[in-house]
Amino acid sequence: MAGGSIVGPFLPETTRRLACLNGDQVLFPLVKRQPGLHLDKFTGICEGSEKEKKKALNDIVKIGGSDELLRQLSLRRANMINTMQACKVEMKTAAPLTLHISRAGTWENAGICLHPVYGFAYLPGSGIKGLVRSWAETVWAQEQKDKEEAWNRIDELFGTGTNSESHKFVSSKRETPGWRPDGIYPKESSSAGRLVFHDAWPRVWPSLEVDITNNHHTDYYGDGKSGPGDWEDPVPVYFLCVRPDTLFEFAVSDRRPCGDGAIDVASSWLQDALQTMGAGAKTVAGYGRFLAVGSPKLSVPSVPRSREYELRLVSPAFLAGASQNQEDCDLRGGTLRGLLRWWWRAMYAGKIDLKDLQILEKSIWGSVEIGSPISLAVRRIAGDKPHLYDKNEGFLHDHGIVRGSDGRRRTTMGLHYTTYGMADGGTNRWYMPEKARWQVVFTFRDTWVNPELKISADEVEQQALAALWLLCRYGGIGAKSRKGFGSLADIEVSGIDSWKDCGKLAEDLAARCRMQNSVNEMYGPSLDTALVEDDIDTQWADSWFACHMIGESLKAAIKSIDKRDRPALGMPRKNADSSRFKDERHASPVFWSLSCKQRGSLTVRLMAFPSSKLPNEEDSTRILNKFVKDAKDQIDKRRRNPGGSAYRSCGPLESLEDSDAGFTRNFKPTPSSERPPTPGELVNVEILEEKTKKGGMKVKHIGSGWDGHIIDVPPDGIEPEPGQRVELYVNAVFKERKSIAFKWSAPPKKKSNKLRRHHSGHSHRRVRRGR
Repeated sequence: MAGGSIVGPFLPETTRRLACLNGDQVLFPLVKRQPGLHLDKFTGICEGSEKEKKKALNDIVKIGGSDELLRQLSLRRANMINTMQACKVEMKTAAPLTLHISRAGTWENAGICLHPVYGFAYLPGSGIKGLVRSWAETVWAQEQKDKEEAWNRIDELFGTGTNSESHKFVSSKRETPGWRPDGIYPKESSSAGRLVFHDAWPRVWPSLEVDITNNHHTDYYGDGKSGPGDWEDPVPVYFLCVRPDTLFEFAVSDRRPCGDGAIDVASSWLQDALQTMGAGAKTVAGYGRFLAVGSPKLSVPSVPRSREYELRLVSPAFLAGASQNQEDCDLRGGTLRGLLRWWWRAMYAGKIDLKDLQILEKSIWGSVEIGSPISLAVRRIAGDKPHLYDKNEGFLHDHGIVRGSDGRRRTTMGLHYTTYGMADGGTNRWYMPEKARWQVVFTFRDTWVNPELKISADEVEQQALAALWLLCRYGGIGAKSRKGFGSLADIEVSGIDSWKDCGKLAEDLAARCRMQNSVNEMYGPSLDTALVEDDIDTQWADSWFACHMIGESLKAAIKSIDKRDRPALGMPRKNADSSRFKDERHASPVFWSLSCKQRGSLTVRLMAFPSSKLPNEEDSTRILNKFVKDAKDQIDKRRRNPGGSAYRSCGPLESLEDSDAGFTRNFKPTPSSERPPTPGELVNVEILEEKTKKGGMKVKHIGSGWDGHIIDVPPDGIEPEPGQRVELYVNAVFKERKSIAFKWSAPPKKKSNKLRRHHSGHSHRRVRRGR
């Protein structure tokens, strides 16, 4: 045992003696191990620790394979496939590929299909056959005029088994009726199919990566007794996947060739299925989609009901996956799908009971028991690449965010306030810049609430696109999306011109499903109680500057709220009244978003959701009403005078109403340095949660990282909070213990040389003689 884990390798004693030396010291270095054997035998077992699992999976990623070995093996395989006159198809992954996640192993939900002998990721032929057959039955056959001939063709090529078709019939007494027409039965009760689907091998040794999925509502999806609110902590689950743009070779052969084009038909089915349905796990979230070689975009199926949209960023988005590095700074299908579910639930919360919401959500968005009728795939359109966020003075100046020159002390800048945590603690986050674009392809099919109540593909499409419309208009993607970052350009959806239309759409479907809210319970964010401020026009053209102005307005509006009521704007919050507010996490109930007009200027939107937990529905509504009104007033104030009283900041001068409104033009950025500051210097520091022994404020100097304390009290009107960045004067530097003492007020000016000489004996006499 080590740290709660049972440590491998799990090997027979004779094998251990061959592999190990000096007890448990393994001879084979990590990079030379077989990935599958290492995952099963050497990673250990840990109960309930996702961090430990992530570390173990990262070790698997580090193991490199041999391209030369794979090349030699592929030559042998090619000889066999050519002998069988197989049709070969090359496809590349358009998104991460993961399969066999739940295979038995030492780690739960962390498996991936690795070759049992050689260790590279591959797709077993059995799974490919099932995928292609599903496409042929649920898509191709449905479009054929002669249904009996089509199904006979499928039975001939794929084979049949005793009772294997019973669940597929339309009259099947299952929760979701089948798709095979009644009366068209297999000619034989059991027969072998003609087609042979070979394992799909990679052309080069595939690179693996650790991916992540986050369940934000474990209680709601678990016991089902609590609503899907914003007060639960996300539960990350890590798993392995193959990286996008990995080339695989597929092969199909015919056991009984008779010149009827069976292989060609199967090859076309294979390509269509891989491009529009995807292979492996999590396909409804876009995993496992493939592209034809040379194709830069996702395929839009012509047979199933589908829609294609282009999502474009209006403001930068802090996106991240499991590694939070440049490679995984991207919008993933799972992330988009989760956001769409959130906004879809907001359409129904308050309209139907919690139990009915769970039933309807499973029918439309799926669950572990029911497949979703909504499938989506996301692929970034080539162009912009991720950037590293570094909020230095030069960056601020480039975006027109300039500090005042009047010498007054400043608390946290608006941009620093809205991006708190994105470039702090020595870790800088990556972001996708504004105007980055993604192609999103949706496919829809019919679904059933129960065996008697069917929701058509058309209705499913309306539900999904209404959620997408809300996300693009009032929400955002990535971290800090509730503060203006990650805003998406508006999209057009037929029949939807306002958020009220989305509510009406939900109301109509709820009525058809005979669902209603019998107790008027508010168990989550609801459009029915939302407070909305639409399209506050500004003259700002720079999205960073606009997010800075949102930060300034947000700070000012918060100060207008009584301290005892501020926890209604999100928890945890310092010194909250425990008798009114529970000491638990609750994300901000206020959404700020940006939209771009045709002429290039930005508009600001606000949507706030009263919460029964902040501290109750009545008080939450009252407090948020005041906050939204004050926030709008602050935006109105700053759109006319962007400099305001807090900072002398300026956006692009050509986009402001008054480009000469007292802005600083002779800005000179302060060079950053890791050296300790000198006494008397005005520097940036961050307020820490920790206090001194006497209860005073502790801070950290941004440039050097040295800790320190403040020896005086802040001036009136300044209420610093942990996490804020402020400017302080250096009073003293203690290099031995790497500590600094700071003051709010400027230290007294140094006395002149003449005055210092006057205070020394000898110099005093010289001064007198000089007189």
